[in-house]
Amino acid sequence: MTDEMRAQINIFIVQISQGNTYALEGLSRLVSARMLSIALSVVKNRATAEDVVQDSFLRIVRSAHLFKPQTNGYAWICKITQNVALNALRAESRRRSENIDDYFNLSSDDDVAEQSSTQAMLKQAMQCLTEFEKRVIYQKYFMDFTVRDSAKSLGKSKSAVQRAIVSAEEKIKIYLTGGTKSPNNGL
Repeated sequence: MTDEMRAQINIFIVQISQGNTYALEGLSRLVSARMLSIALSVVKNRATAEDVVQDSFLRIVRSAHLFKPQTNGYAWICKITQNVALNALRAESRRRSENIDDYFNLSSDDDVAEQSSTQAMLKQAMQCLTEFEKRVIYQKYFMDFTVRDSAKSLGKSKSAVQRAIVSAEEKIKIYLTGGTKSPNNGL
């Protein structure tokens, strides 16, 4: 992004704060593709990401009067988009009523003999994890969350999330490598 484009973004935001609806169209042409990219990187779903971009534009219009023209408008927009995307993830997780075990098929009544031995071992290893550890492992390996994203979405500190990931990975590793501990004796 060129300095000229950044300056134009700042001008558009100021114009939006003054009620200029044409400025919103100009801003959209400059940043909507990048906003979609940011949203997709967080929510991992195109339809949800498009909703995030629309909601972000609404937030930009509502908050334009708070923007300080001497600051970086592009960064301001990117941060708004990231926050709206993270809020969308939180809202979706609240709407879900499934048990985290369902993601790992831990609550399944299927006969373990029908499953591959690796899959069965992983299921058993996952049973030794706390609910918090299961959640951070799911976010890390299935949703590609960073530690920071997990901490924000779970309302925990980054260090607490990092400790939970390390602990969970260690428990799984011990169990899968045939360590002496198992989920039944309190890893």
